[in-house]
Amino acid sequence: MEPKLLLVKIITLLYRESQLEDAAGGSTELARSVLQTMKLPERILDMDDSRETQVSLRNTAIWMIEAPEGTVYDKMELLQRIRVNVGDETYLYEAIEDAIGRDIEDPDQLKMVCVRYRNELAEHGKQETIRNIFKEAAQTILFNDKGVNYKEFVAATVEKLEPFLMVEADGKQPGYVDGVNFANLEEVKEAMLKASESISTEGGLKIGIQDINNMMGDHEAFLRGEAWVVGALQHNFKTGFLLTCLKGFALYNKPHMLDKTKKPAIVFITLENSVSTNILTLYASLKENETGVPCDIRNIDIVEAAGYIHERLKVNGYEIFMDRFDPSEFTYRDLVNYVLDLEAKGYEIHVLLVDYLNMMSKVGCNTMGPTGSDTRDLFRRVRNFTAARRILFITPHQLSTEAKGLMRAGVTDFVSEIANKGYYDSCKTIDQEVDGELYIHIEKKGGQSFLTVRRGKHRKTKITKEELLYTVLPFFEVGAIRDDIHGESLGRRKLHGAGTDDVWWTS
Repeated sequence: MEPKLLLVKIITLLYRESQLEDAAGGSTELARSVLQTMKLPERILDMDDSRETQVSLRNTAIWMIEAPEGTVYDKMELLQRIRVNVGDETYLYEAIEDAIGRDIEDPDQLKMVCVRYRNELAEHGKQETIRNIFKEAAQTILFNDKGVNYKEFVAATVEKLEPFLMVEADGKQPGYVDGVNFANLEEVKEAMLKASESISTEGGLKIGIQDINNMMGDHEAFLRGEAWVVGALQHNFKTGFLLTCLKGFALYNKPHMLDKTKKPAIVFITLENSVSTNILTLYASLKENETGVPCDIRNIDIVEAAGYIHERLKVNGYEIFMDRFDPSEFTYRDLVNYVLDLEAKGYEIHVLLVDYLNMMSKVGCNTMGPTGSDTRDLFRRVRNFTAARRILFITPHQLSTEAKGLMRAGVTDFVSEIANKGYYDSCKTIDQEVDGELYIHIEKKGGQSFLTVRRGKHRKTKITKEELLYTVLPFFEVGAIRDDIHGESLGRRKLHGAGTDDVWWTS
């Protein structure tokens, strides 16, 4: 913005704010910061009236900034001062006179005028900050590049630019996501429609295990737009559980499209296991659940297996994407770009599974605050991004050393003991950033292994019955955790040895 125009807007804003009944929290600091970005033009001639005009208007702006709080300016005196400041550049005087000459009687209209000027000056300040970031970066690599670690340099520059990457709604404050004016009937109707869509069972996503679906309460399904974390200790079926979800979402759900011109997609991002390992695990689970025959993945027919998994997972129309990334290089911004790229190619993503999020690089995340702030900020960013796109997001997360201590102490019913108590590695407050929690743990009894599952918090309107929040799922020699969605539940209420009759539906 041209410097003289900036000065006109600053003076106008400070004058109009002085007319507000409650001018507390005014824009003096904003005006001061904008002035600091302005450089006076170089003197070209001894008689440089344009430069002197800018200096004089700047001095008037500083005089207003430094005025005592609560100062109310006399319009005539201020205009006299401006007339002297601008000299022969009468168009500047006319611009300010047009802006402040008319009295604004309506307090609400006066506030709106002030907000508009504040937003314009704040936007200019952001643009100047971005320019300075790029100037500093250019100077570093063009004139002082010896010894520059380009990987660290790029990461640091991106981190500085991160606050300016979010697109803001027209006319809304920074960070605005959604809202409603209850005085506007149409806005209320629109908000109610969005609310009903968000809790509608249409478009809910089931997996192949009845008891897990039942943990979702009256929906009996995960809902798009939710974010879930699956807490477990090391080597306790975290990846297996995520692959079970992937398989179930593809096999047991007809895609409910928000945009019927798009193609439905499920995305699985791995930051740990190789894609080939995941595919073999997925193939064995699919094959054994369908045939009941053990699958020796060491001696599979590659052509047959590829064709089988391809056909089974697309049975309802979903396209599945599974990609692996180096967690030390893969950031939140990369994840966002990955999703946006798929959307640009014509896909509507219904599910995003990340194995697992906390391994991802925290570059660009907020590091200010207590230990774990960057992890919490990462979860917050991903949840906000996926929720806005109605994408169901699920990720496993390692439990803390305190949780391991409970195991060493011989705690029984581990998942029920840790539920809702923040036993997460890296950050104990992850639960505040997600919509739902599941805890899983492998227990052994009577020579048999079981997966115990306990649901923790769940942001929803109705409370789920307590008896539905816990289940014990047996591991079978064939099929591991078997799907039971089309038959009797295989889940149990209590942990018992093999051969017991005290199963879920009889206990």
